[in-house]
Amino acid sequence: MKAYNLTWLEERDIRQQADRWRAQQALTDEQVEQIRQAYPVRFKQTGTALEIGSFVFTLLAALALYGLVSITLDISSKGSGLVSLIMAGGTFAVAVFSIRSNQFYRNGIDNALWLVSALSAVWGLVLVFFERNDVFPPFWEVCLIALPILLAYIIYTGDTILTYFALAAFYGTIFDGLLDISWGKSALPFVLMGASAGLFGLVTWLRRSTANSVYYSDVLTLVQWVSLLIGMAAGNYYIVRELNAVLLPTRHSSSPDIALPGLFWITTFAIPAVYGVVGFRQRNRMLLIVAALGVAGAIATVYHYVGTWPLSITLAVHGGILIGLAILLIRYLTTPKNGFTDAIDEEPPLELLKHVGLLTTLQGTATAQNQPTGPRFGGGDFSGGGAGDQY
Repeated sequence: MKAYNLTWLEERDIRQQADRWRAQQALTDEQVEQIRQAYPVRFKQTGTALEIGSFVFTLLAALALYGLVSITLDISSKGSGLVSLIMAGGTFAVAVFSIRSNQFYRNGIDNALWLVSALSAVWGLVLVFFERNDVFPPFWEVCLIALPILLAYIIYTGDTILTYFALAAFYGTIFDGLLDISWGKSALPFVLMGASAGLFGLVTWLRRSTANSVYYSDVLTLVQWVSLLIGMAAGNYYIVRELNAVLLPTRHSSSPDIALPGLFWITTFAIPAVYGVVGFRQRNRMLLIVAALGVAGAIATVYHYVGTWPLSITLAVHGGILIGLAILLIRYLTTPKNGFTDAIDEEPPLELLKHVGLLTTLQGTATAQNQPTGPRFGGGDFSGGGAGDQY
């Protein structure tokens, strides 16, 4: 069971694909119009500014209601937890009712209600069941409690805002939990790299195997981006060294060197290189973009510790080099080279075969367009013997 109508999302995806194929001249304007009539937009459509305003207003209204109830009743932490649980259930019911009655889909109001409901459920459970003698549980324990609740909401809603919080809870559990262990700080970079690699592999497998990829497409893409970036950052020498200095009990004028510096210098360049090689072989734009960011971060890391040029000159030189490389690549890839091109990367028209209904619509359109233009009969009436009245 899902919060939004999966069929409506698939129809929206068909419309978007049809627009892209028209841009590729794979479909005519008449065929696209026929598709639009066969698959109309069923969700309520609003502008981006209105969605942001609705989200902020709904969020503030919910928080004001919670604060008003808490101040009016003057309740303890347990009572505040019960109010949070009641609010979680109430906002959940309001969200479901709003979606079914107004055909909302990420219109701001529903996003805010899902967020308030999920966070209220987490907060209420922590206060009611895990707070002992007014002692709040550690941060990693709160994240561990929040993670299954957020995952349940994401499975039901496919909401990307909740996905950010779920990712924060996942990495927060690992980060803060390891800091409570004697050897945890030393193992933290390696555990983060391993967890990110595992998360990316899991999401990649889910993207290929799930039957509802349209429903979770944005969520899975977001998790892939974040896991790649954090996995790369966890192996960057600058981040590891400076974060280690922040976590030291005493402050130093400059960050002290870390254990295994050679290994982290290798990972600073090796991880972006692996991303780039795999992205090049698989023609994966996400991996190539993250690899380019990693190379830029590696160069900045080298400059930070061994560079002698002023920062302004370094930025100007690097910016000029990157602009020149971009211009050369654009000109070089005007015609496709080994599967790479400067043209917009869209799905091939063969993707039509995945939508039988869309293929039928196109076939009907083509048949209508190919009718002979000779004399046409019609307009007469005939009745009797059970026959129809039009011929």
